[in-house]
Amino acid sequence: MWIQRAPWFLILALASLLIRGGEHVTLLGSGVTPASGRGMLLRLWSLLEAQRKRQRDRESLPAFELLPRYGRVVLMGDFLSPLEDVRRAIGAFADLGVRGYLLQILDPAEETLPFSGRVLFDGMEDEGDILIGRVEAMRDDYRHELADHNEGVKALARSVGWTYALHHTDRPPEAALLALYLGLSQRTGD
Repeated sequence: MWIQRAPWFLILALASLLIRGGEHVTLLGSGVTPASGRGMLLRLWSLLEAQRKRQRDRESLPAFELLPRYGRVVLMGDFLSPLEDVRRAIGAFADLGVRGYLLQILDPAEETLPFSGRVLFDGMEDEGDILIGRVEAMRDDYRHELADHNEGVKALARSVGWTYALHHTDRPPEAALLALYLGLSQRTGD
């Protein structure tokens, strides 16, 4: 099982459950061979901590790497990249027969845009800052565009046979973790 970077607590909790179930896991892009056992869980924590300290991983989508056909990958993130980039990222894995699970994680403020007045939005992934004069004037258009985008992400995942779920950060992470675990525990075509 390969897991893309995301909220560290979800990664570690999922890895712990999968390891207890006998799965071999690793962090996508780490170069570490999938393994099981407590040692691997500690190694994942170490990899995540090093990644956090470097803060170099600003890419929203994972770089492609060759995975075995029987492998499964879990990608977690906001997936707010252009749909064509999302399609390319998951399609590269799916084209190899790798099954996947896409967990889109959004903050409610990303979906509702609850701000008003003049707001400076700080780009978190080196895309730059943007100053909006009257946020409330664009709220409806923004919400519709984001909803369409999210439906596009969901459709892309399903078009390649991957499982999709949406998690909001104002909800307990246990629900997302349970959905991930149940989705991954279903074996189809093994």
